[in-house]
This record gives sequence, structure tokens and C-alpha cells, in this order.
Amino acid sequence: MPRVPIACRLGPLLGLAAVLAVLAACRENSTPKSCYDLYGTGYAYDFNGDTSIVFHWPASYMPLRVYADSVGELRADTRAGMDLWVSAFLCHEVSYTMVADSTTADIVVRNPAALPAVVVRGMREMHADSVGACHGVTQFATDSDTTALVGPMRSYVAAFPGADTAAARACYHFITAHELGHALGLLSESPNFGDLMFAAPTQAQLTDNDKFTIQYLYHVKSRLGPPPRP
Repeated sequence: MPRVPIACRLGPLLGLAAVLAVLAACRENSTPKSCYDLYGTGYAYDFNGDTSIVFHWPASYMPLRVYADSVGELRADTRAGMDLWVSAFLCHEVSYTMVADSTTADIVVRNPAALPAVVVRGMREMHADSVGACHGVTQFATDSDTTALVGPMRSYVAAFPGADTAAARACYHFITAHELGHALGLLSESPNFGDLMFAAPTQAQLTDNDKFTIQYLYHVKSRLGPPPRP
């Protein structure tokens, strides 16, 4: 079940006055209602229903440092994906800069020949695939007490074996954006077909649901601390 309070997920079913009243009651701080999309339906943002694993990047880490391999259109896709998510924030909670050194990055995006296996004990990961052409995974690891990340968010996109090259490149546009949603803290998949964070996305666009959920996430308590920066 989504971890957004149930009343906060009824926006499309309520009149505007009721929506405003519900949102005012749901917020965990004094964030202006203008920071939220009033008509989105929230979905889960914790990790597989574990409410102890909730994460978003703190304001002190802005702009986020994002690295992408110089492979094909990956850097362009990463910029486009980050721009898409940044545009969802009505109160400018997230910003980013591209960096040339992966060792200084908060988010690392790569395009290997095949998706990596879990190589660190305690690593957690979220998978997505789409149109039989490409798939992706985002991995993160926490400390032994599950109180903080111990390294950057790592997102990977790769073509399926034998996939048509043109189809894979088209697929990368939305799989990269999907994986960046995970890297920003959306640690679950949306159950709604059509959302970018659906497990099998089909287009690089944010729905009202995607916007509302990440807006909401960035105004609740992050249960995990960020990784130390070099």
C-alpha cells in the first residue's frame, strides 16, 4: 500500500475546497500548498513496504552531483531525465550539476553491456524493463544500522541481448528517467500503468501521480541519511 496517508491520495475524487482542506491536514510541516500538485495520486516511496527505508536528498546536498558515462546518448538522456524531475518541484527543492569525476558524484549513471549483479552485501535494488528493448536497475547500500547510505545511488541502463539498436536507444530515454526517479528517492514502483515510475514505463513523461509523490516525499522525514561526500 502507498505510504502517503490515504486521505492525501483522493485528490482526483474531491472538489477543490475539499482537496485543499485534506492537503492542509496531511502535510507534516508548514510547506505551502503551492509546492504540491493538487490532482496527483500518491504511491509508495519506501523500499518494498519497509517504512524504515525512506530516503530523499537533503537541501544541504543541492545541487546534486550527477555523473554519467560518456557512452552514446547517456549523458544527454541523464540531463533530460534530471531536468524532467527537477521541473516537477514547484518550490525548487531539487537542483543538480553534472560532474566529470564519478568518485565525487551523489548519483552515478552507467550504460554497461549487461546489468550488474548485486556485489555488496546489504545492497538493495529496484528493476525496470520496457518494450523488450532495454532495462535498468538502481542500487544503493546502507550502513549496518540502516541509518544512512554508504555510497552514491548507482543507476544502470542496458539493452536486452539481441535488441534492435534503434529500439534500445529510444527505450533508454524513459528507462534512464525512470531510474533517476529511484536515485532521487522513489524506492518503489508505481502500480499505475502510464506513470513514469511504473515497472514497465513506456514514455519519458511525468504524470500528476509521479509529480505529487516526489513532491510529497521531499517534505516528509528521510529515514536514511545521505552518504558522506568525498
